[in-house]
Amino acid sequence: MLIRSISRRRGFALLLAFLGALACANADARGGRFKGEIRSVDDGDSLRVRDRSGNIRQVRLAFIDAPEHDQPWGAEARENLKRLVVGGAVTVDWRERDRYGRYVGVAWVSSPDMPCLGRADCPHNLDLGHAQVASGFAWRYRAYAKHQDPQAQGQYEFSEQEARRRRIGLWRDPSPIPPWVWRSGWRG
Repeated sequence: MLIRSISRRRGFALLLAFLGALACANADARGGRFKGEIRSVDDGDSLRVRDRSGNIRQVRLAFIDAPEHDQPWGAEARENLKRLVVGGAVTVDWRERDRYGRYVGVAWVSSPDMPCLGRADCPHNLDLGHAQVASGFAWRYRAYAKHQDPQAQGQYEFSEQEARRRRIGLWRDPSPIPPWVWRSGWRG
């Protein structure tokens, strides 16, 4: 009798553990939010964040595509992103994990010109992806724009048009090659 009772408890505990893991996996599939500290900038549209649990998470900025490392403007795009993350603290609103396991989302930091920069209570008011587009160091990723809310979609589009019009960043180049074309091997 005692053995059956223990066996049932173990079975119940295993069932609860399984359901808990399943719930976490489903929540993970839907996206979420985490806060942390930026540890490094990999390129113009991705970075590494240490979350509050101490885990390092790779983050790919959603809705933009920046030049590759070996592409013209790649180093400048990376340096611009590094300049924007001076405070280190970040909030990531992610929507999915990509095929490389990176969190794809919008990363929010305190704007470098905020007087409270470096304080824990400083608001995260700057969307890094949008800032890269507005600075002329990334394209808005039209293929994924349909997943963006209409207001943000309009802001990204306007900022890219303005960067092109003002010929800033990569738009100084008379015919910059988009990263998705560069990755396909086409060099013009």
